[in-house]
Amino acid sequence: MDLLQWKQQLDRWFNDRLPEMITLLQEMVNRDSSSHDGDSVNALGEWLMERMRGYGFDTVKLPKPAVPEDEPWRANLGNVFSAYSHQPGAGIILSGHIDTVFPTGTTSRWRFAVDGDTAIGPGVADMKGGVVLNIFAARALKELGLLSFPLTLTFSCDEELGSVSSMEALKAYVLNGWADLNTEPARDAASVIGRAKGSGHLRLRVEGKGAHSSMDYAAGASAIIEIAEKTLEINKLIDLDREIVVNTGLISGGTSAGTVAPFADSALHMSFPLTADGPALLQKIRDIVARPGVPGTTCTLSGNVRLPPLEDTAQNRELFGLVQAAGACVGLPLEAAYARWASEAGFFSSTLGLPAVCGLGPVGGGFHSEDEYLIVSSMIPRCMTLALAALQAARVFGPGES
Repeated sequence: MDLLQWKQQLDRWFNDRLPEMITLLQEMVNRDSSSHDGDSVNALGEWLMERMRGYGFDTVKLPKPAVPEDEPWRANLGNVFSAYSHQPGAGIILSGHIDTVFPTGTTSRWRFAVDGDTAIGPGVADMKGGVVLNIFAARALKELGLLSFPLTLTFSCDEELGSVSSMEALKAYVLNGWADLNTEPARDAASVIGRAKGSGHLRLRVEGKGAHSSMDYAAGASAIIEIAEKTLEINKLIDLDREIVVNTGLISGGTSAGTVAPFADSALHMSFPLTADGPALLQKIRDIVARPGVPGTTCTLSGNVRLPPLEDTAQNRELFGLVQAAGACVGLPLEAAYARWASEAGFFSSTLGLPAVCGLGPVGGGFHSEDEYLIVSSMIPRCMTLALAALQAARVFGPGES
């Protein structure tokens, strides 16, 4: 069977599916699933797995990895969920995440809505819309009898935090996969993501010594002064020409204006274009943190490089060629774009060595803000492109012709 024949079958299957897709999207968006609130993420994951079992897929809730002593906050993260058609073997992977950046309680005041061709709501495009596409592409292939190969859907719990827990949980589970198709949102109708930056998430803790600021300043050791000096040094590592960035996005400390600050904390985000850049940048940050600073203070750095970049490799280009052919068949002329943010496709490609393409989700914008939106008319064409790409990838990257 060729692309055109598959496309004709998919045309018939998707003919009246848009209302059902919108209903699923609404139900997902109206459920909180903050990355930092593992209970809410897991509640959404369990609900989705019940739906997937109803569609005829097997499901699994992967165990949480061990929590490192220096990152106790990871105990609050959720689990990774998966739905699959065959075992053993992951086969073709449709990957996505169900966590969002929006704190628990957001959905009590900001609800899903559709105005013409635009849908809004927390996480509507990044990336609950993409999860809907994964589900409907899988359903279409199964119900049309086209799943002669293993298909695995992954639902990560903490992608917005660098997939720190999800990557560890998925390593062994999808190690024998063939290719990854990730449905992060597209910025415009003509793009998918062929390259993406890598990321790292770090936390800096400074312990000082408190003292009355006017009576006994010299007896104290200011953690705020120390973290400020370290932050300014770290900031010098930014190299915009090479697209290497270290951003100190959060900082706090001290107990009162009249007290020499006994502690201070900051949160840092790294981004970089090449896999080798991540460890090199991290080592430079560690060297800065280790240098002597304000006498009487101590610094502790936790965290690590998280998602590696999605680089321009021969097998990624080959997979993109299949996506491009699928898009052309559907009527979408697609080009490979460069994303200046991190993607789990980088993990599948650079860590596991699988061919990967990202940005196959619906068109949207305003990500991570209350201006976030999704273009409704982009859902079915891009979902059909995803299904056709999966069929081709199974033939090209599987162990034999499906």
